[in-house]
Amino acid sequence: MKAKILILGSGFAGHTAVLHLTKLVGKEAEITVVSPSNRFTWFPSLVWVGNGTMRSESCHFQLAPVYERIGVRYIAGRATAIYPHARKVEVRGDDGKTSSESYDFLLNATGPHLNFEGTPGLGPATGNTTSICTVEHAEDTARHYSDVVRSAEHGSRQRMVIGTGHAMATCEGAAFEYLMNVDFDLRQRGIRDKVDLVWLSNEPEPGDFGVDGIEAIKGGSLVTGASLIRGLLDKHEIRAILPAGISKVEPGKLHYEEVGSDPAILDYDFAMLIPQFRGVYLKYLAEDGSDLGPAMTQASGFMNVDANYTPKSYESYRGDDWPATYQSPKYDNIYAAGIAFAPPHPLSKPKKTASGMAVVATTPRTGMASGIMGRTVALNIADQIHGKKPQHHERLSEMPSACIASMGKSLWNGSAASIVMVPTARDYQRFPKYGRDVKLSELEIGLAGAWTKRAMHTAFMWKLQARPGWSLIPE
Repeated sequence: MKAKILILGSGFAGHTAVLHLTKLVGKEAEITVVSPSNRFTWFPSLVWVGNGTMRSESCHFQLAPVYERIGVRYIAGRATAIYPHARKVEVRGDDGKTSSESYDFLLNATGPHLNFEGTPGLGPATGNTTSICTVEHAEDTARHYSDVVRSAEHGSRQRMVIGTGHAMATCEGAAFEYLMNVDFDLRQRGIRDKVDLVWLSNEPEPGDFGVDGIEAIKGGSLVTGASLIRGLLDKHEIRAILPAGISKVEPGKLHYEEVGSDPAILDYDFAMLIPQFRGVYLKYLAEDGSDLGPAMTQASGFMNVDANYTPKSYESYRGDDWPATYQSPKYDNIYAAGIAFAPPHPLSKPKKTASGMAVVATTPRTGMASGIMGRTVALNIADQIHGKKPQHHERLSEMPSACIASMGKSLWNGSAASIVMVPTARDYQRFPKYGRDVKLSELEIGLAGAWTKRAMHTAFMWKLQARPGWSLIPE
């Protein structure tokens, strides 16, 4: 009898796991995906959609045809409750009907709840700011950006604020990419002098990006991301406000607290601010209907896995606190990967404002890291199907991260920052001085990065549609 594998979510972690599972156990398992959107989005390119330099259609594709081609069952809907003892998941379909899906192995890869409501007045739907967190958000942001451009072209000075919209937001890197692409586009249009750009972030210092920054050896000398990003901000005449948390957004006014300063208000004409990420609303229930949530998740709603969640001081955190197999500690047939798993601690140093607001650049778990986690889970589920214990480990303190941050979408005069960290989470037990191997880490800015960024878009859109040779393209 075939094993039943149920995957909740079809982002980087969930979809990558699907592809590898079809290759590893496709003939031995029935694989089902539950996802509320029949669409895979290549999120790194939404920075270009958000300023109108790429059409959104280039960044996504329909999932159902891909899953039909590779023999995976697809359900358009949203998981609402997991019953771990009964090995079933309650699903509400897009048609409004509720069904029950059984499983032998379950992967929670549901991604984030975009917590716009966590900051009063934040967000594109009911708030006063824009976002690039979804295709629709990026399209809306592009329309608002066009308004700014027209106003500047007609001589009206504009102020654009870009960054994080919550004191505990994540994905600072994506917001910074958008900032630099806006700067580039405005210069190309000849109106940069009509626009004031402001970078408002919860990072403890420039270039932290929620991973505690980066160092690399260049020409025999140590180069830091902090000095490089600070230099870029100065060179491009971008005002930086950090570390800071936004407390409220009104039309045209941002209320924020900067560490070491009094609360302040900043006027703006355009604000693209990334919200806090929380776990999606998902119940964990016993057979009698009692709530298992407190035992299965953290207060953030993200699911517990094989990490060390013991409260510690920031200085006491270790690399091996991070999960290795991404299994639930209570049910060895349940996994969580990507944004859905609960991090044991932040990588960046927390700060506090005078009022006591916690300002923390929380750990990003998207893109390459999510893909690696998805592959790791697939390998471990395959191990279990084959009667073995999960033996594949990929802690954040073991895996490298590579990021190409666009700073202008042009293959002729554009640029990008090429960043490699080895490993992603610092591990001072292995690397006592810096927590990372700075000789293998990389930090470079130039035109080559712009070409690499565009090539990655093309390569991964091919890979993720399970085209011939997809498995040769690494996560």
